Amino acid sequence: MDQSSEQEVEDWNDILADTLTIFQKSPFGKRTKNFDRVIDLVAKWMGMNTDHCSKAKKTTRLVGEQKTDAVQQILGEKDMLDKSPEEADAELEKFRAKMIEDTGGIAAWNALDKNEQAIHIASMIKDAVKSIGESLFSDLSEEEQWELEFFIWAGCGCHKDMNSVLGGDTAMRAWWAKTNTPGPILLANRDNVVTLNNIQTPLENDAAIEHALNVTTRGGVKTASIAGAIFNHKDDKKGQQDTFRWWFKQSGIPINFPNTSSNRYGSYCAAAAVLLQYRDKFLTFLEFVRDKKDHRVFTNMERNLFNALQCKPTLTELATLALYAQAITHPYMRYIRGSNGMTANMLDLGPLHLEVEQHIDKVIANPDLLVSANSTYVTGAMDGKEWETPNAVAAILKLAPELPHLSDLVVEFFTGARGSWICFTSEFTPGGLIDEATHLQKELAWMPATNDLNEGILGKFRTFMRGKPSTTLHMWNAQAMYQHNGTQKFMDSDFDEDDHKFVMQEARVRDASHLEPERKEKVIVYAQKKTEKKMEGVRENAKKKADNLIRLDAVTLILDKDVMGNTKGKKLQDQLDAFYHAGAPLPMKKQITKADQKRDALKVVIDIYNNNNGTWPEAAVAADIGLEIGRIQNDGDLHSDGE
Repeated sequence: MDQSSEQEVEDWNDILADTLTIFQKSPFGKRTKNFDRVIDLVAKWMGMNTDHCSKAKKTTRLVGEQKTDAVQQILGEKDMLDKSPEEADAELEKFRAKMIEDTGGIAAWNALDKNEQAIHIASMIKDAVKSIGESLFSDLSEEEQWELEFFIWAGCGCHKDMNSVLGGDTAMRAWWAKTNTPGPILLANRDNVVTLNNIQTPLENDAAIEHALNVTTRGGVKTASIAGAIFNHKDDKKGQQDTFRWWFKQSGIPINFPNTSSNRYGSYCAAAAVLLQYRDKFLTFLEFVRDKKDHRVFTNMERNLFNALQCKPTLTELATLALYAQAITHPYMRYIRGSNGMTANMLDLGPLHLEVEQHIDKVIANPDLLVSANSTYVTGAMDGKEWETPNAVAAILKLAPELPHLSDLVVEFFTGARGSWICFTSEFTPGGLIDEATHLQKELAWMPATNDLNEGILGKFRTFMRGKPSTTLHMWNAQAMYQHNGTQKFMDSDFDEDDHKFVMQEARVRDASHLEPERKEKVIVYAQKKTEKKMEGVRENAKKKADNLIRLDAVTLILDKDVMGNTKGKKLQDQLDAFYHAGAPLPMKKQITKADQKRDALKVVIDIYNNNNGTWPEAAVAADIGLEIGRIQNDGDLHSDGE
């Protein structure tokens, strides 16, 4: 299906329309008569809670604009209903006159049949109501407008922290090159490890080595990812997960390694803490895994992890990741996911996010809060409560004297994380919507502090469908909403016999409506339309290229340097394209973008062509011509006036 924001808004409208239709048909809806139209529901929509991607923000903006339109339409309708028939007719007269004028005048209007006139009149009334509503809305005070069009967005707290880790890690990894300090060892995959074996710096003009270096990663996050793939792979047929758990349990350490193969909040930081807390055990375990094999050799991943756990720069990054989680991530998560998080309104958490920034600033100003021998959770943790994993912190502080750059990396990481927090908590900016909202508005627009519900339901759906693949999406949605919304309790308190009969009848109708095949058909139809549109573009581009080749074939090459020196504008570009088409060994187009450069390049290849009996010699390469052009321009020879 179309994944655009516009389609998502349309889907929301379809859901509201479908829900309202069922509600109005039901005995319960007929008794309560709460809502008449979708527009009434949209006007009461107070906000959206999503992740932080640009598409989600655009969807929120479009829904907010739709709410404003709904509010204005309702204002216009109310104004017309409050008027007497005579007043309403007089109000519509100017719109009626414009409608007749737009159809071509009174004669053309009278020539229309009644059905066509009815369509025009309905459209005219809709436009009139909208215009009246817009005018009334603009006449309201800013406070009144604020109350009516209030629509707010807030992002998931877990995504905020996850992105802060990304921001911190990006800054930390850049620190090594920025300070010209030897960084973590390369952790090459098995395809590049042979290429990079024993190579410290790329050999000149060795493209294979340069490519291998460019695609090879290193550092704390990569190490944690490798460890996760070995000790807790998402595919239970891969890795050493069973052996890992049994071996560690026998050693008196019953642990499961953090899941880094899924995109989970703080998983790399948690993995870093475990790796440092039990580093010696992990090294011993890896040797055990190696030695029990017939040939006593590591796999490439095992070797990478074994080496990384003995690399001081890599250990420094792991320590920084773990300390950030102890100081910021865990206290923050304890609040938004703990007992407070179950009832906390995300819109009330501006002070919490300010506290995060303030504590980060404290650590940046004084990293000894985390890395000195006297560090304690009282001043190191944001909430002043016990470290999430005290033994991991103790192991880091014991190792800290061997990590001379730990304080520097902590400052760099926290600085990068701070920038991300500011970016991803922009909705709490002083003077913004949330900051200016009243307590009642925040209550009406209540949002959970995390997006865990959606993320969790998606995971449950995938697990459920593995066991029952024939279940339709509509049936799954119905069951999920029934369980989450407390539907049984609502039915017990508000349903009568007619309501139960209606629900059963509607369920049978839906079962017979082939909703799932229709949904799948829409997916295929959309994919086909998208593919056809793409192929139209391919065909159009191919035609343009073919037409351009025909055009270039008709261009006569100018082989006189003096004439070329006076060539300008489109004619010069045509000559350049024609020379490329003819196989002239010119530099890449991005290297000759100015008119003087184009003329000088063409003069060089004209000389080559004329001196080689009207051919392009294989030895004449574009790079050499580029050097020649540079020499000519530096000497001032053959340099024509610029355009």
